[in-house]
Order: sequence, then structure tokens, then C-alpha cells
Amino acid sequence: MTVIEIVEFTTHPSTTAENLKRALDALDRELPDIGGFQSRELYRAAGTDNGWLLKYRWATLLEAQNSMSKVAHTDAFANLMALVENPETMKMSYGIPA
Repeated sequence: MTVIEIVEFTTHPSTTAENLKRALDALDRELPDIGGFQSRELYRAAGTDNGWLLKYRWATLLEAQNSMSKVAHTDAFANLMALVENPETMKMSYGIPA
């Protein structure tokens, strides 16, 4: 059963879309090794200057929920998080097929 994970966050004002895309591409190279990763899409949050939405697809809810802890120690994750303004305000939501 494929599930989705939506991650909402804001980047520092100086972060460009290209910088963010490069950081996400580097993290994407880590994700197949943790299992369950299927795809990722990046969206600008409508009505915000620096707001973003990530839509991940995972094989299972458990793999989605455990993914961050499995990549948190990587350089790719650290580089991505350096672009995020106030990481503690990041919001993650999960969706399962109806």
C-alpha cells in the first residue's frame, strides 16, 4: 500500500529554488538505501515567499515515519536542514489510500 508524506517547511530568505533542489537531489540519493522510497515532488507553498511542500511516496506508513531518523546522520540531510528556517516548525502529514 503506497502512502504519501507531506512535509511543510520554510527556507531562509536567501535560499534559492535551485539551491533547495540540489540539496534535495543529494538527499534523494540516500533514500533508496533506507527502503520504501518511491518518489519525491517539490512544490512552492502558495501565498508564501519561502514556503515549500514536499510530497514523498513510500511503500508503507512505517517506512515513511521512520525515514527521517534513518537519514538524519548523513551530510545530505545536514546540508538540506541548513537551508530550513526554524526546523522545529516543520510539519509532516501522512496519507493512506482511502
